[in-house]
Amino acid sequence: MRTFLSALGVAIALISAVFQVHAQKETERFIPIGQSPGVSQKYTSIGEISEVDAARRTVTVAEQAGRRTVKITEKTRIWLDRTKLKQANLSGSFTDLQKGRRVEVKYEDPERPQVADWVKVEIARP
Repeated sequence: MRTFLSALGVAIALISAVFQVHAQKETERFIPIGQSPGVSQKYTSIGEISEVDAARRTVTVAEQAGRRTVKITEKTRIWLDRTKLKQANLSGSFTDLQKGRRVEVKYEDPERPQVADWVKVEIARP
């Protein structure tokens, strides 16, 4: 019985963790730049877009650690962070990635930060 209860506790903990990760993925678009719990600054880069190459679908971000060029694929989710306008965040597109805009980029693989999983673009003025 004790083994069963231990196994049940482990199973519940695992299921809870999976739901939390899934829930954060579903709500990530609503979280302002730099405020994503457990993700921002750990698995993301925050900086200003210094270059956009539409032909290669890449964006270069100038951050504290230097400049980093990242690939934007068809699977990359792009969100417009309109928090400073006190408006709801929206889905965006590659054309919203414009030079001078502040962004937060999460990479598909944190060990190889070359392809973006998602990008949040700060929209600070209408």
